[in-house]
Amino acid sequence: MNSLDLFGLTLAFVGAMPPPRPPRPRPDRATWAAALLFGGICLGTVGPMITIWSFHRPYAEAKARCIADGGRILYAALDGSGPYRCARPLGAADAGAQTALRAY
Repeated sequence: MNSLDLFGLTLAFVGAMPPPRPPRPRPDRATWAAALLFGGICLGTVGPMITIWSFHRPYAEAKARCIADGGRILYAALDGSGPYRCARPLGAADAGAQTALRAY
């Protein structure tokens, strides 16, 4: 231990003591009851919304139908998280035509 460390250690014990810690507040049961009530309301409304949304995106069926029709799946977002579309030919008579976007 060099003299600089010894000087810092000495100053640490010379300084004033911090004030005593205040007593802990008593737990408020009304606050916990309000938090549980609002949390339950949030879960009660958001949970069914997520469930309903998941049933309205039948990706596997739409993908199979698109591939069976000779099309391919296109996404609106680059990471594949956005709405999907099926790109397939317009019809048998339009063999050289461009593909059309059809939403399922």
